[in-house]
Amino acid sequence: MIGDDVVALDVMDSENVFEGRVWNVRRDTVSYNDATMTRDFVVHPGAVGIIAINEHADLLLVNQYRHPMGMKMWEPPAGLLDVADESALDAAKRELLEETGYVASTWNVLVDFANTPGGSTEMLRCFLAQGLTEHPQGRPARYDEEQDMPIQWVPVTEVLEAIHAGRVTNVLLVTGTLALLTALAQPQALRPADAEWPARDTLLENNRIFTPRPK
Repeated sequence: MIGDDVVALDVMDSENVFEGRVWNVRRDTVSYNDATMTRDFVVHPGAVGIIAINEHADLLLVNQYRHPMGMKMWEPPAGLLDVADESALDAAKRELLEETGYVASTWNVLVDFANTPGGSTEMLRCFLAQGLTEHPQGRPARYDEEQDMPIQWVPVTEVLEAIHAGRVTNVLLVTGTLALLTALAQPQALRPADAEWPARDTLLENNRIFTPRPK
């Protein structure tokens, strides 16, 4: 059975070359295979995403402006793990409510993945949320990029067509939708909502998670 293995390298030097509000950029010089190499990478707080579906397997998506891409992108609700002592599940519930105004009665872990392991420590946990209802108080007020962020129920067949045509490229949408198909065919493979997250635990143990500063 395959699995990712932790490798403990000799870190000869480590410094933050950039310190930001949401993540840092670290430069490590390490010894690897009898050679010395230097790598810059983003030290990220981690994130959660939510594939929220109704009884027809329509996906609840948001359309959000992403400045690095210069695009408004269709994507599942998601957010950073930037609240102290908040579990991944509680963060997902918070983000679903904040971004869509919906709550869910059933939660499972759908898939975990390293977003860009060649340059970032971002580990993302994607949940499957079912049994959705609108919160009695509606959608909270939004700011910045989220101020004009519409939501829409989109049939899974339409999402798949857009993925295969390259019209949507958000990694959480692509990965989460394909994982959803497996879950619909094999629901017994879903993990509990509070399942252990060993990959993130390893990052925490090795000081590779960004701790956000007080807001």
